[in-house]
Amino acid sequence: MLCSSRSRVRTMPAVAHPGVHIARVACLAAAVMMASMSPTWSEPYRLGPQDKLRIKVVEWRVGKGEYQEWTALNTEYTVNATGAIALPLVGEVPAEGRTTDEVAKIISDALQKRAGLVGRPDTAVEVIQFRPVYIVGDVERPGEYAYRPGVTVLQMVGIAGGMHRITEAGLLRLERDRIAAAGTLESARLDLRRTIARRARLQTELETELEPGNTIPMPPELRDEPDGARLIAEETAVMTVRRDALRSQLAALAALKDLYAKEVQSLDGKMAIQEKQIAFAKRELKNVGSLVEKGLAVSSRELTLQQMVADLESRMLDFQTASLRAKQEIGKADRDSVDLQQQRKTEILAELQEARGTLEQLGAKLQTSRALVDEAMVTAPRLALERSSRESQAPLYSVIRRIGGVSQEARMEEHAVLEPGDVIRVDRAPVDASVPAQHQAADREGDRNSRWR
Repeated sequence: MLCSSRSRVRTMPAVAHPGVHIARVACLAAAVMMASMSPTWSEPYRLGPQDKLRIKVVEWRVGKGEYQEWTALNTEYTVNATGAIALPLVGEVPAEGRTTDEVAKIISDALQKRAGLVGRPDTAVEVIQFRPVYIVGDVERPGEYAYRPGVTVLQMVGIAGGMHRITEAGLLRLERDRIAAAGTLESARLDLRRTIARRARLQTELETELEPGNTIPMPPELRDEPDGARLIAEETAVMTVRRDALRSQLAALAALKDLYAKEVQSLDGKMAIQEKQIAFAKRELKNVGSLVEKGLAVSSRELTLQQMVADLESRMLDFQTASLRAKQEIGKADRDSVDLQQQRKTEILAELQEARGTLEQLGAKLQTSRALVDEAMVTAPRLALERSSRESQAPLYSVIRRIGGVSQEARMEEHAVLEPGDVIRVDRAPVDASVPAQHQAADREGDRNSRWR
């Protein structure tokens, strides 16, 4: 039986066990020490931080013959971290370590002094919410819980879901985590190999540009991979399609350039013929003009020739304009061809930079996936096995409590009553069948309480 604040020190039977005598002394010391920690509910409750209080102040008015409430003070307050409560007109009132009656008297005295009253007002202080208790260790739901007066260690363990235990759902989750981790790892490996092949293809495209018959060299990272050749073949097909598409676009621009060049050549021929016609028309106009001056020809003939020369010159300007436009289109085709190749190179550089960044990310993802696989396939099952074996071990309870402003820890039995603010630590100890249970308890008690000495 474990030593606790409510257990008596029992005389151990004479059994040949090396820790018995030491355990008796330790158990006796623990009983004395835990007696100071053990709550005695016949004594007034001592306040502490996080306690929530309701305060009500009334004053007897002799002249009116009735009680008058101090509504400015009648509300709820919480003991702060310094152990005080802040009240209007009064200020901070020390509450930690005091009873509700003591705090009420302090408030009444302070109000009488501050307001200069003949009679002291009556103050009532009520605890409406105790500071919480905490449970840690080998329980299902460790954490903070509201305190209930008279709650025991075993009841609090029950509130926290009881002792932690491996369930069938937990084992299924481990298997599901293992499958998910293995799938994530394989996906990361495949993405990494594909990105390596893509990087090799982009480097080849950047270095060889439009040269036909190019092949992608096998990256060192893929030489020992079973799907390395397949990945390189896929990237080679992509490179061939992209190269053929670019060459087709450049060929279309070259054909357009040749078409405009032929148009310029044709316009040059037309302009040569047009120049001859203009020269002939001008000579004819000159001859007719001479005859008109001599009266040998009518002026209408001269006017007709002048109009013909103007038409021929206007058509000559149209040919020249069309020739300039065709030459501009030839220059534009040249620029488009250069821009297309430069744009293609820029895209390859951007894709190559992106592929290198993706490789770095995939490398980190691969390491994380390997760690998850190791955790799911090795660490988690081992911990589950260890925890499962611990379920057969006897539970041990200890309580950490602040006494006189100092935190102290001592072993408690499961039926020990808790106080607000206590921290319950739940652990398990292996059961040795060769040693009587009470001796094991005494030894564990002596080991834990040795830190108090």
